Amino acid sequence: MKDFFKKLWTKIKNWAIETAWPWLKKGWMHLVNIIIVAIAYGKLYDTLPAVAALVGFWLFILLAYYIFWKFFGFDKVWKNFIEEKRKKNKI
Repeated sequence: MKDFFKKLWTKIKNWAIETAWPWLKKGWMHLVNIIIVAIAYGKLYDTLPAVAALVGFWLFILLAYYIFWKFFGFDKVWKNFIEEKRKKNKI
């Protein structure tokens, strides 16, 4: 059991060093943007519901973009799909 957790920790550490840290160094402003929008949504929720709905929608858009488009790599899948479609149309 101890060996399992050691391997798991090694995998998490390697992922953090190879993937997360370079992204944080390059895209830290994106993370700050999401945090500020989340705080604004929390502060506006009770006082201005219409504005809170707009800010909440924007927070949803940002999270969907970063989670699905960037984190899961759909941007690469989309680029490959477009390239294959162009190749198919040329043939």
